[in-house]
Amino acid sequence: MGSLLFGLISLLTVQLTLTEGHVVRTRSVIELVGMLRCSTGRSISYLTYGCYCGIGGRGWPRDKTDWCCYTHDCCYGKAEDIGCHPKTDSYSWSCRYFTPRCGNIYDECEKMICDCDVQLSKCLKKAVYQRKYSFWPNFLCGRYRPSCSNF
Repeated sequence: MGSLLFGLISLLTVQLTLTEGHVVRTRSVIELVGMLRCSTGRSISYLTYGCYCGIGGRGWPRDKTDWCCYTHDCCYGKAEDIGCHPKTDSYSWSCRYFTPRCGNIYDECEKMICDCDVQLSKCLKKAVYQRKYSFWPNFLCGRYRPSCSNF
């Protein structure tokens, strides 16, 4: 019982830290998780994959899957540069034949964010998920990172 209580307190602490630190909020993240499940059948498997899938990111991407996540981070960065909030803005989308599609979106930011998420879904669908990169420790990612200017 004590370890269960500790686990629940830890989860609540992490949830509060994430929501208060503007790193992740559940609105747009729910759409992204849904898209990943739609296209790859996986969703939370990517939370701790490589150096860029999941929260944060540093160093050099490990493989094609990690490059997909790095490119997605760059896409979100471009959205933030024009004043969008990719981690909190929600949008409409649908899944048909394992392919996510953006809905009729008229808001420029929502459209851009949805496009970022669709591109990630397509990229991950083509990439191989290598178990050796799940739970990859950040210290193995290195200090040098590629430039987003290429994406």
